[in-house]
Amino acid sequence: MTRWQVARRLLSLLRPLAPLMTVSATARVMNQGLGVAIPALGAALVVNLAGDGSPGRVLMVLGSLALGKGVFRYVEQFTGHAVAFRLLSTLRVDVYRWVVPLAPAGLEDDRTGDLVNRVIGDVDRVEPFYAHTIAPLVSAVTVPLLAAIAVAIWVDPMIALVFAGFPLLIALAVPWISASRVANLATTARLEDGEAAAAMTDAVQGAREVAMFSARERIIEHLDAGSQRSSAVRDRLARIGRTRVLAGEVLAGVAVIVVAAVAVSLFHRGVIDLAGVAAAIVVAWVGTIPARALQDIVPDLDQALAAAGRLLELSDRQPPVPPVIDGTGRPRDGSVSFEEVSVRLSEPGAHVINNVSVDIPAGSYTAIVGPSGAGKSTLVELLARFRDPTDGKVTIGGANIRDIPFEVLRPHVTLVPQRPDIFFGTIGDNLLLAQPEAGDAQLWDALEGAALAAWVHALPHRLDTPIGELGDTLSGGQRQRIAIARAFLRDSPILILDETTSELDPKTERRVLQALVRERGHRTVLVVAHRMETVTDADLILVLDGGRLVQQGEHAELSQVDGIYAELWRRHLDVADQSV
Repeated sequence: MTRWQVARRLLSLLRPLAPLMTVSATARVMNQGLGVAIPALGAALVVNLAGDGSPGRVLMVLGSLALGKGVFRYVEQFTGHAVAFRLLSTLRVDVYRWVVPLAPAGLEDDRTGDLVNRVIGDVDRVEPFYAHTIAPLVSAVTVPLLAAIAVAIWVDPMIALVFAGFPLLIALAVPWISASRVANLATTARLEDGEAAAAMTDAVQGAREVAMFSARERIIEHLDAGSQRSSAVRDRLARIGRTRVLAGEVLAGVAVIVVAAVAVSLFHRGVIDLAGVAAAIVVAWVGTIPARALQDIVPDLDQALAAAGRLLELSDRQPPVPPVIDGTGRPRDGSVSFEEVSVRLSEPGAHVINNVSVDIPAGSYTAIVGPSGAGKSTLVELLARFRDPTDGKVTIGGANIRDIPFEVLRPHVTLVPQRPDIFFGTIGDNLLLAQPEAGDAQLWDALEGAALAAWVHALPHRLDTPIGELGDTLSGGQRQRIAIARAFLRDSPILILDETTSELDPKTERRVLQALVRERGHRTVLVVAHRMETVTDADLILVLDGGRLVQQGEHAELSQVDGIYAELWRRHLDVADQSV
């Protein structure tokens, strides 16, 4: 998007608060208009006093105007920031709403630190657009125009005509100095900030590995190099900003010289008096202040537009899985069917899943096995609609998954990934994510099913035990079991475990799998397995290789037939014999 397109999008968000922004802009015009009137009247008063004139009512007027200027300044600041902070709060929530539909497939190429920087840093960077741009832009044009009209009425139209061109030139022409270069540099600066945030996030999250491999100095050098690149970009922006300020000051000085020359000429011709000359010269200088003030906000405006562009880029991304509008699909049960399903990723012709067809009955226990990279995780992700098949059809309970609204599908299917996300808070908080209204008895039942109840019960604070950010105070197996307990609590008709027991010891894994086996008939269970002993009780075993479904059946059958499954089973037996 161009900067004008970004600005229009930002202004569209302003509509609900347009009356308040109008008050802010009006107050700024009045404040800066009085900033021109007070010194001009003061100059005229001094000249009149020098000529034995009486200050009379003028002093009272000046005092009243000064008081009014302070009031308008307060109103401008209060309303302008009120608009900005309300809109930023709304924008931050909107950005998260834009991000959620993109996950996970639509965010695979984004770094977590950069996304967080967009939601926090870029949103904060938009604040000057609302608080320090709209009202100043209005006053930069309006105040000089009003000043010119006042000079035309009370001093001379010729002086007003000569003066009017300079503030317009400062307001409208000076900001175009190196405008395209500034836009590119501002965008680069925001990208560098995002990269820095992502690098810092990696460094903090990987602090243990950094310490283990004595890589601290290398990480510091990397962060310092990013900081220097960002500083270099900002130095170039600052140089252009100083050039613009210099141009504005020079034009303001020229305005004073030209207006003074015209005013003195008119004085000598008897058209205006000395008070008029003094007022005209003062207006020539202070009347350009609103226009010159733009040069102080333009750098922030450039950064705001660059930051907004990064935010709006998220809003314009097409979700990898389009939402279902007025969908009529309703699953009748937990049965699953893949009909000639294929999935291709970004590389043309590269199939992750290739022409898979299989029916999984409701209430059955199905295991999915195969070598690494066989497409197991991609296949089960289709059921949660984290991505859509390139070809073919997936149905759940007889309904095409593309026709099922998310608010119906997501409660129907629960997928527990191999590396589940554990949120900052307590054990209870993390469980209640699945069912906010659940009581303690339900939480303990879910923990029991995940073979975690005894451990939690032994903790001093039990369900109220804090578990730290990303579950860092837990072992890998404990994190997985909390995620499994969360899934049990959800009680969806379809439960999918994607290698979710990979970090459990064999004894604990057997307990969890026994709980899953007991779910037969109650719900459909699919388990992506990495340990062969965990699949022997499955009603159906699916064997994937290279994205294709190469075998399917029960353990007793598949283990006796030459093929990938029999080979995997023999390797398992060999490892078991060696361990004995």
